[in-house]
Amino acid sequence: MSAPRSPAAAAALALAVFALCLDAALAAQSSYVLETPEYILPCSRSDPKLNDCVKRLFNHLRPYLIRGIPEIEVPPVEPLSINKLYMENGHGPVRVRAAFNNVTAFGASNYSINNVKADVAHWKIELHLTIPRIEVKGQYEVTGNVLLFPVRSKGDFWAAFSDIKSVATINGHEIVQDGIKFLKIQSIGADFALGKSRFKIRDVINKSSILGEAMNRFLNENADVIIEEMKPAAAASISRHFTGFLNKAFLKIPVSIWLTE
Repeated sequence: MSAPRSPAAAAALALAVFALCLDAALAAQSSYVLETPEYILPCSRSDPKLNDCVKRLFNHLRPYLIRGIPEIEVPPVEPLSINKLYMENGHGPVRVRAAFNNVTAFGASNYSINNVKADVAHWKIELHLTIPRIEVKGQYEVTGNVLLFPVRSKGDFWAAFSDIKSVATINGHEIVQDGIKFLKIQSIGADFALGKSRFKIRDVINKSSILGEAMNRFLNENADVIIEEMKPAAAASISRHFTGFLNKAFLKIPVSIWLTE
């Protein structure tokens, strides 16, 4: 049985424990952005032109997103790299499961925010944006049925989309971490329209050059139908990816940094 500690020893132990707790708290807070960085243009809740301010904020971010923001773990978005994306559509003439790997997208950083509707009381932000052109490449695997024909295809793909118009609705709620308020993204609703689309695939299952040419021709001749049918699945997949992407940033930047009273 250990000897009873003296009052001085007990006080020293308590002080050491307090110091360790304080050190842990400071270490946790050191990962947060505690001063306004150059990539943030703060807005005020009371600003009668809050929508215009939020629009400036997102457009101001663009050059910083291109090269990435390491302090909040935001990787460069030019090019934008996505390890995996999954889509599934179980109704209509295009019923497929699709998996995309090692996806690289070029041009996403050329976005322009044209209109904003910000309801900060309910943490809902609607962004209307345009992107002139995006090129995407990677690996794919698709199984299912397209226009009643069974499809099983796997290989490399390339796609180009131009004149992109999109509406993204960010829904979130306020949380408190270490006594600091943050915005946590719950979901992102996405809708989009494409001006033109082009596809090219290199199928490693169906290796016939004639069949490959026929598949590429079919994709491009029916691009509008395929995109329209796959739009809900594509929007859901993009939403899942970017909800996680944005939370990495928002959960490191206190609300008070970008939205003042």
